[in-house]
Amino acid sequence: MHPVATRTFLVLAAVALGAGAAEAQVGLTSNVAQVSINATKSSTLSVAVTSGATQTLATLTDNAANNFPTPVAVTTTWDLNAGTSVRLIGWFGTAANALVSGGNSIASSLVKASLNGGAYNPFNQAAVGGVGAAGASLQIFSQSASPLAGNRSDNIGLQIDLTGQTLVPGTYAGTLNLQAVVQ
Repeated sequence: MHPVATRTFLVLAAVALGAGAAEAQVGLTSNVAQVSINATKSSTLSVAVTSGATQTLATLTDNAANNFPTPVAVTTTWDLNAGTSVRLIGWFGTAANALVSGGNSIASSLVKASLNGGAYNPFNQAAVGGVGAAGASLQIFSQSASPLAGNRSDNIGLQIDLTGQTLVPGTYAGTLNLQAVVQ
């Protein structure tokens, strides 16, 4: 065979073999690689004082109900995966000493709250769902948690009711805690 013919034959044979290999690869698939994907959206519950975070009475009057001049504006927001109610609890650290001036104090039962212009109620209840302090708490509202996501805005009027009480003069200070709980 002539050297050019031999080369041509070998090239044609290689092309023929390569075409067969290429045809054998059509439709070939790889293994399946997997990626685990996880995402978490946590439940949220928050209370924000939007105005009235500092309450001041310039003068306390003995034997009278002393209303603070402006309410505390509060927004409670929730996004839950379970629960039947959202409750807002107001509470002081101890029942005997809601507000203190030196060695003198005003009991939490003399401090009252009004929800959106309703009746005034004292901070003299038990804790609710682990929120609050014994004898120094008040459930301000209980709201259905249906739907499981929502919010509400409220005005909480505050009062120090000294009816039948006489205080020692002084500047009395304390902290009212507002905290929501899901039941």
